[in-house]
Amino acid sequence: MLNVREQKKQLRQRMLTRRRGLPASEIVSGSEKIAEYLYGWPIYRQANTVMLYLAMADEPQTDAMISHARADGKTVCVPMLREEYGLMDAARIDGPDDLVTGKLGLRMPDPTKAQLISPGTIDLIVIPGVAFDTAGHRLGMGAGYYDRFLPQADRACRLGLAWSFQVTGVVPQGLYDVTMHYLLTEGGIISCE
Repeated sequence: MLNVREQKKQLRQRMLTRRRGLPASEIVSGSEKIAEYLYGWPIYRQANTVMLYLAMADEPQTDAMISHARADGKTVCVPMLREEYGLMDAARIDGPDDLVTGKLGLRMPDPTKAQLISPGTIDLIVIPGVAFDTAGHRLGMGAGYYDRFLPQADRACRLGLAWSFQVTGVVPQGLYDVTMHYLLTEGGIISCE
């Protein structure tokens, strides 16, 4: 029997291989469906401060969601990785000009200009993942950034965002893994509670 770490590693490899093979057209159409579900969701509509992630090429795309939330008058923040591995903050963004290429080659707020947002003031956090299950368990990339950040955002609704094939039977859990309240895929919103 594999230990949790090995189970996670195998599931991560399987899901990432499939995700990286998605055609660009599916990413575009799936991201549009996902965004429409989000925009109509009462929890999103009522949220004043929303944290979204800046998507990698094969993930559900979030740039349109960021623009929509800003146009809706919401405060929008995104992850900003610290120098210290595994730690991140939430930084407000007002548009694409606020972004630079940072750690791990990811887009992030310019650290020299970033305005940090207190995690305790965030209403909704949209969280990427490699795999989820319907109980809200999440498998990330393995660095633990979100698992360290989310406990600080104790009043936020946690929404896992992924492609429907990434919602699987059971995601192996470690002691510090934080669960999601809901999942959002191109098939709709799933309650994990």
